Amino acid sequence: MKALRRNLTYANVTATLALVFAMSGGALAAKHYLVNSTKQLNPRVIHSLETTDTRIFLKLAKSVPMASAINAESATNASHAETASTASSALALGSVPASGYTRSDCASQTGQVKGFALVPAGPHFPEGFTSVATAYNCSGRVIEARRIEGETGQYEVHFPGNPETVALATAAAGGTFPSPDTVSVKGEGPGDWRVSVYNAQTHTLVDDAFELLVP
Repeated sequence: MKALRRNLTYANVTATLALVFAMSGGALAAKHYLVNSTKQLNPRVIHSLETTDTRIFLKLAKSVPMASAINAESATNASHAETASTASSALALGSVPASGYTRSDCASQTGQVKGFALVPAGPHFPEGFTSVATAYNCSGRVIEARRIEGETGQYEVHFPGNPETVALATAAAGGTFPSPDTVSVKGEGPGDWRVSVYNAQTHTLVDDAFELLVP
């Protein structure tokens, strides 16, 4: 007993008590949590976690159940939503409004029309290329047409920048309906067609208006 008393020092007692508290404290921590609800956290602490270390805040948020949300200004992802009045990202696709999603470009494969032209052909139509007013070209460039010099009922229509090689044509409805005219189309290259207008009653080529469609 005397030997034991001689070995008792302040340092030995302190070290022994620290070891006992550490062991008992570890056992306590293994079974209990000091913080088991976000209600125990001061709002300033939550704000600090959110602004200074989002990773810790996200770990805390995973343990908090959320029954429902009326609305959310933004979300990285969501498994599902029961209802949504309006979502701004649902009103456009590729930054194109839903009302104008038929894209005006020649590369689109959505089945859109790549071009059309109503050519007001006649015996005095210019023999040099002139722009066509009632027309559309997927390339956005002006469509041109000309009457082939010295050739009755023969025209060339050019869609600059249009890559298509297929076109359909019909006689424009004029004073006589149905029109006795038939229209033939021959491709001369991408966006370029030669057109002839033939009257089935007179069996002659005629300078009558026609419509050209590029599907």
